[in-house]
Parts: sequence; C-alpha cells; structure tokens
Amino acid sequence: MHSTPVPTDAVLHKQHPMPAAVLHPGVPTDRFYHLVMKEKLWKSWSGDSFGIKYMTSKDSHGRPIESGPFEADIKGAAMSFRDRMVVRDTQSGTPVAVILSMMFSFERTFKIYTFCPNFDGQRPSQNQKHEGRALYEFAECKDKFMSIRTTLKTVIGDDYVTDAVGSTMSGTRELRVTRNGHVCAYMKTLNLGFMAGNKWELKIAPGIDPVLMVAFRAIMDEMNEDKRNGFVKTN
Repeated sequence: MHSTPVPTDAVLHKQHPMPAAVLHPGVPTDRFYHLVMKEKLWKSWSGDSFGIKYMTSKDSHGRPIESGPFEADIKGAAMSFRDRMVVRDTQSGTPVAVILSMMFSFERTFKIYTFCPNFDGQRPSQNQKHEGRALYEFAECKDKFMSIRTTLKTVIGDDYVTDAVGSTMSGTRELRVTRNGHVCAYMKTLNLGFMAGNKWELKIAPGIDPVLMVAFRAIMDEMNEDKRNGFVKTN
C-alpha cells in the first residue's frame, strides 16, 4: 500500500495560479479536465501517436465513456540522432511544441520546446530546430537516478513531481502530480497491453496546463519503455 493517498475530485477541482506560459495557447487552463489518453500502436517513437479524448463518465464495467477529441494530440517521429514527438493542434495538425529525447544525458532526460519565446528575452536553442524552425526551451523532464519520482521543471519556474498513490494490490498504476508542492493532477493506468496499447485516465486541475500534463504522461511512457528494456523503476 502506498503511503500517499489518491487525490479526491474536490482536491483536483481546486483552482491553481494560472501559468505564465503554456504549450498550446489555444487550450484554456481555467477549467478542470478529465481525459483519456491512448497510445496508438505501434511505438510512438517509430512514428505513431497518442490520441487524447474527453472522458465523460464510466460504464457499468468501469470502462471510460469518451466524447470528442481533446484540442491537442501527440505524433511520434523517429529522427536520425534524437527521437522526438510533436505536440499538435488536433483540428489543424499544426505543431505547437516538440519533445526531444536527450540521448547523451546521464539521467534519462527529455526536453520540451515551443516555437515562440516563453518569457521576455528568451533566446532560441543553439542546437535544436524542427524542420528549420527555431525552438525555445519550455521544460526539462528527468527520471531521477535511484529515485521513484519523475520530475518536470519549466523555464518559468514551475516544478512538477510524480508520486505513486493507491494500493499496490489493485493491479493498476496510479500517479499523483504536484506543482510546486500542491496536488494538480492524477493519472491512472486503464490498460497496459502489447496488442491494445497503453491507456490512461487523466484528471487535471484548473490553472494547470493540460497539454503539458499530456506531454508529461507521454514522456513517462517512453521512460517506462526504456526501463522494461533494462532499467528498474516504472511509473
């Protein structure tokens, strides 16, 4: 049994301070989000996607009832030197952010970049571009060595940390996410399967960037794939 409790809906509906910068300006951050996120086979880093839909409720068997698509999705792309995923506007397919795997870092590390500055005076990356376009660092996500936590730190000063919650006997994996020490999101595994693909339920508090939380979950999925291929810890 994990010592950290599962956050209640009352906690997850609590308003948080609005972020100074977001991944997709077209997606509001002033509301509660209840989403279903599914990995589209095969392997996201080989060119497939993560599809995200709104979740309205669950049926009598506990399965999610989905409604329309979320405003953003994630498309994988295998590159020659660094693997990457692209966060896109669902309707137009326009890229809004890029997730890069930092291949030569000691700790498993991913960086998220946007196409516009995230604060006054921010300079573009000297080493990274996407299809010839300049990129601006937004966040860095690390799988901490010898730790059970995954961290994500944004360039505007927000720190996100995951903790395992719920019962280890339930057969599901549940995560609590905090921003600067305050509970802001909940992620639950709905399906872990080779043929069906991974699926998660996400609850995201108002004031939290929902697209960033979706990207965080996609990064953790890739980290978990690495662990299954030789590392120890999984989320």
